[in-house]
Amino acid sequence: MRGNKVEKCFSLKELNDRAKVAPVESTPIRFYIRSAEQLFKQAKIYQQEGDLQTSYIFYMRFCNKHVEYGQAAYKTSMLSLKKSAMVAMTEIEALKPALDKKYQDYQQYIKQREEMLQEQIQAQVHAAQAVDMYRQHSDSHHRHEADRAARERHDLEWASVQPAPGWTLAKALEGVPGVNATQATQHHHAYQQDYNSADRISEIQYPEYKRQHHPRSDVSTPTVTRQQSFVPTPTGPPPALPRKPVAQSTAPKLPPKIQIEDVHEFSQGLRTLIVPVRLLDRFLNIVRPNTNRKLETCGILAGVLSRNKLTVTTLIIPKQTATSDTCSTTNEDELFEYQSERDLMTLGWIHTHPTQTCFMSSVDLHTHCSYQLMLPEAIAIVCAPSHEKDYGVFRLTDPPGLQVITNCRQKPLFHQHPGEDDIYTDACDQGHVQLIDLDLDIVDLRGK
Repeated sequence: MRGNKVEKCFSLKELNDRAKVAPVESTPIRFYIRSAEQLFKQAKIYQQEGDLQTSYIFYMRFCNKHVEYGQAAYKTSMLSLKKSAMVAMTEIEALKPALDKKYQDYQQYIKQREEMLQEQIQAQVHAAQAVDMYRQHSDSHHRHEADRAARERHDLEWASVQPAPGWTLAKALEGVPGVNATQATQHHHAYQQDYNSADRISEIQYPEYKRQHHPRSDVSTPTVTRQQSFVPTPTGPPPALPRKPVAQSTAPKLPPKIQIEDVHEFSQGLRTLIVPVRLLDRFLNIVRPNTNRKLETCGILAGVLSRNKLTVTTLIIPKQTATSDTCSTTNEDELFEYQSERDLMTLGWIHTHPTQTCFMSSVDLHTHCSYQLMLPEAIAIVCAPSHEKDYGVFRLTDPPGLQVITNCRQKPLFHQHPGEDDIYTDACDQGHVQLIDLDLDIVDLRGK
């Protein structure tokens, strides 16, 4: 576990399923040997870096790939592979108990984590319910205080009201049965005197009168005319409403989310392949004499694996034969020995098209198929210095390109394939190839 990230673990059955590889009968023996060596090399690197699951996968792939070849020319290489196979099987058996325990611990961790999350969620729910009850009580209190403040404001407004100009009690009581104008006037003067007195406030005494019964047909309903109404004007700003209390949640915080990190080569697909950006110019400078003579030249992209990333560190130019349209390596034992002594993996190849445009010919497709079967991230760099698009970084699509070329049995050197537009693609567009300014070693074996 790194920070909040946890390595995803698989059962031995899942790892064995991921280690299965489909046999390719048409693989040339030299590429089979190189492929097996690279599987064994990668298994050791992952084991040294502590990635036991990926190491187990590569050891299993190496053992599953082991077949018998009868050619005497490769007897030494096959004996070396048999020794490596014995080492691989020993490492596999040693890794199984550790991987099984790691998987059981991982499952236990996931179970405990889920239980803890459920407890935290329940605590959050209970806390949220308590907060809601508090808010409801606070809202009720707030409304009560607001109503009380509104009533006080209303009383203050009406206490400061002055009668409208020209208003008299007589006018206000006009048409009211039992009240004549003289009484109204007298009462109005009394009211006015009392209203203007600062020492006392007296009530208006209305005269008593006897209610007379009149038949409905003889008495008409008097019409009351409203006098000019007046709207009270507040004398000052209204009193401030009490501030609504803010509910503070006391719910416990959920623990930080744990990310299940799947960092294994067999899970993520293509690993990052780093290529020095100066490789192209340096290669073209070295092979310029052949280019001027319209001859193709090829080189091997060799490098290392570290922390699940592949890096091209060395450009090897092997002994070779060439025409204007083809090139083939010779004395491959020398090339293999050089890489083996320095623990260099084969990460791809590069070659020129001195007379053609930048594309993958049928010969290039079949050549690269062996490289990509050996290493899924392997690339083919094509340089066409005499054309506007002077280079391309390619790989076979998978699917369908790798399967189409693997199953192709056509005899002519140059031929067409069905669905050629989908057979290969730009490896940089897929995102697994990065061109970076790095140092590069160049080894030219042609002069040795």
